[in-house]
Amino acid sequence: MGFLTRISDWIDPPSVEPTAVAPTVPVQAYSVIDLASDAGLEDFLRNGSGNLAGATMNRKTVMRNTAVKRSVNLISNVMGMLPLHLLQKADGGDDKKARDHALFEILADKTNTQQDAFQFRRLVQRWALVDGNGYAEVLRSRGRITGLMPIHPSKVQKRENWGDPYKVNNSNGGTRVIAPENMFHLMGDSDDGLNGISLLDEAADALGLALQADKAAARLFKHGALIRDVLSKEGKLSKEAIANLKESLGDEYGGSDNANRTLVLEEGLKYQSVQANAKDSQHLETRDHQIEEIARVFGMPRPFLMMDDTSWGSGIEQLGIYFTTYTLAPWLKAWESAISRILLTNEERRSGLYPKFNERALLRGSMADQAEFFSKMMGSGGSPQIMEQNEARALLDLPEHPEGSGLNSGAVNGGGDNAPTE
Repeated sequence: MGFLTRISDWIDPPSVEPTAVAPTVPVQAYSVIDLASDAGLEDFLRNGSGNLAGATMNRKTVMRNTAVKRSVNLISNVMGMLPLHLLQKADGGDDKKARDHALFEILADKTNTQQDAFQFRRLVQRWALVDGNGYAEVLRSRGRITGLMPIHPSKVQKRENWGDPYKVNNSNGGTRVIAPENMFHLMGDSDDGLNGISLLDEAADALGLALQADKAAARLFKHGALIRDVLSKEGKLSKEAIANLKESLGDEYGGSDNANRTLVLEEGLKYQSVQANAKDSQHLETRDHQIEEIARVFGMPRPFLMMDDTSWGSGIEQLGIYFTTYTLAPWLKAWESAISRILLTNEERRSGLYPKFNERALLRGSMADQAEFFSKMMGSGGSPQIMEQNEARALLDLPEHPEGSGLNSGAVNGGGDNAPTE
């Protein structure tokens, strides 16, 4: 008997026939509850997701909140969109793409037989954001990595100790064991370093209040609490009179064809207009505040959640830099570290192989700003040349030019392209 079953018996105990003499029950008749090993209690504590607002939360309900959905979708889509390559370190810092390595195509193009790299990364990132863990089994053939197959976090059991294998619950009720070196694990915030913490637990109160505010607004419109007009009369109207009045008003004044007609009242009826406060009735201030709370949870700038009416113009560049630096950068590092640790051998890491996202596209300014920057970096206007043409082309995702290598000696010394020769 599980803990939850037993506690229900305590709250609502089964009926017992009264007896004349109360029976004596030995101490041994009481069962001892092992709180540490009771499976029902563990499931309740892990998945109960209690919150002060009293909202019932799970993966589906929390994603119905538009601020949560926008945050999760934006981060996941960008992480899936960014180029990810396996690079080989080279002398002089001119690192090259390791196209001949089996992992290169898996990271950059096709991750498994069913998903390309974008779809795979977007899915695993989504799980890591909501559940705290993103899992994928490493598929191998004769020791060679052939793909990564995602596994839903709800199927992976919690690990208790370092070195423990991953236990995956199968659909047939069995359990499959996967060695740590064969499980790609993208982990979010963690208290023990073994298991990520679910967003439903970390931000339970903020998310719960946001869900309750959404429900309150929905109930408001569902039950028609926005009353704009009232008809009153001294005395009491019969049900038949009320029905006739509603029908008459609907026929005479209902619909767009009867808009702006003058209302004629009889039998002592009085008309009163109700000035409803939309902010109070729809809880808009509470809902806006909860959007800000959710933005804090995900590290999202307010405009990215469509909260501001201001036209940002060129200021959007700074928002993009903020988003990349403070929201995406920790996840970029988490992905690169997990790939290097799990998918590369010690020998491959020592040889200079490493994964790298190319987030430069998110940091680019306007075309005019880019043109001015690259001109100065290559020695225009008397500035010392710092960058080769091919280096600038690489930052713009352009192929190398046969004559684009090397620095102009005059430009290096600060003379610019038109420095006089002696």
